[in-house]
Amino acid sequence: MNEISYILAVDPGNEKTGIAIVSPAGELIYRNIIESIQLLTDVESIITQYHGIQHIVCGNGTNHKHVYPLLQQIGRNHKITTSLIDESHTTEEARKLYWEYNPPTGWRRCIPKGMQFPPEPVDDLTALVIGRRYTKQLDTHMSQSEESKLSLDELNQKRHEAIKRLYDKGDLHE
Repeated sequence: MNEISYILAVDPGNEKTGIAIVSPAGELIYRNIIESIQLLTDVESIITQYHGIQHIVCGNGTNHKHVYPLLQQIGRNHKITTSLIDESHTTEEARKLYWEYNPPTGWRRCIPKGMQFPPEPVDDLTALVIGRRYTKQLDTHMSQSEESKLSLDELNQKRHEAIKRLYDKGDLHE
């Protein structure tokens, strides 16, 4: 069975919270900015709508001490794992991402993007950055696992070759 899996990324804030759903490859599926007061209701609704959510990752910045325990409880209720991730400089990355999604037009094209601020909140894009950081950590962990697996495979191959040489020599003497 080919199950779809998603990661729900959360950028917790005092007034508003950014939400993004990403694939394990870091592809954006959904993004939104919700009122922090509506977090429980909205996250429950999102989990119901996107059945493949396997993990919830939350940024460790503003308001995470209040939001993360709520996300953990939701995770337990739905058998979804949760984790915190370092969200330092995610807002700056989200602002750059905003200009990728919404290139400046008119006279704004003449001003360097680094000197411009997006005209709307980027909390949803910050959640996307958090989600992508988590997927990069997954990729790093998987490649390290693959490297050790390759090492074990190489050791097994050498062991098989040594056994074959040993038994092949025995066959010659018979």
